[in-house]
Amino acid sequence: MNGLVAGMLTLGAGTAATAQTTAVQPGGWQFEVTPYFWGAGMKGDVQLGSLPKISTDVSFSDILDVLDFGIMGAFEARKGRWGMLFDAIYMDLEMDGTASRSGAGPVGATATADAKLEMKQTLLAAAASYRALEGRSPVDVFGGLRYVKIEASADINASFFGPAGSTSGAVSRSGDKDWVDPYIGARILYPVSDRWTLVGYGDIGGFGVGSDFTWQALAGVNYHFSKSLSGKLGYRYLSVDYDKDGFLYDMASYGLYLGVGFRF
Repeated sequence: MNGLVAGMLTLGAGTAATAQTTAVQPGGWQFEVTPYFWGAGMKGDVQLGSLPKISTDVSFSDILDVLDFGIMGAFEARKGRWGMLFDAIYMDLEMDGTASRSGAGPVGATATADAKLEMKQTLLAAAASYRALEGRSPVDVFGGLRYVKIEASADINASFFGPAGSTSGAVSRSGDKDWVDPYIGARILYPVSDRWTLVGYGDIGGFGVGSDFTWQALAGVNYHFSKSLSGKLGYRYLSVDYDKDGFLYDMASYGLYLGVGFRF
């Protein structure tokens, strides 16, 4: 639970979770800082070298149990049509999983295993933005880079069943990998009243430079308490597919986010 509190209170930098909702002013810089918490469930596969592939499926309610520590936040700066955006997420998780591999162990055997997986996930994104369309529903386009670092350690208790009988054993392995994904995206804002604004965001990236492919989508609503303070609520989905040099990370993170934006 300390990780949950840290995630909600930490200020950081972001793209998808922050949104300017007023018309672009021709004058000086505008800034917005948004501490937020993303209650992300996770579903996918992780593989460290020669170890079996570990599959995990953790819901949002499970995340509260397995989250050791987390920090998340957003920042946006804008002058005229141009802007800069940043996003920062760090999560330290301990979760259960299952591992299986055909042809492992004795000849013709199939391995089944219970796994304990500890994973530290860091995502840092930076992008330049351009307001391509002004008016009541402004549209921004983005181009940027997302840095991803995964640190994983696995403890696997395996049993092998085959023609020669059965055996069991335990193995531990750890590894880490980091890479940079280029990405492009767009965001649309649609004010439905003086205080309420709908937000839609999407990006794609990787293109084999870092990940094989990554994509993200967000749908949310902002409530403006004043010109300098807003509340933000929505749903965010991020998929990363990386498989290089014996390290597999094919994972989807998804769930509700909640944040507070401070504009100055």
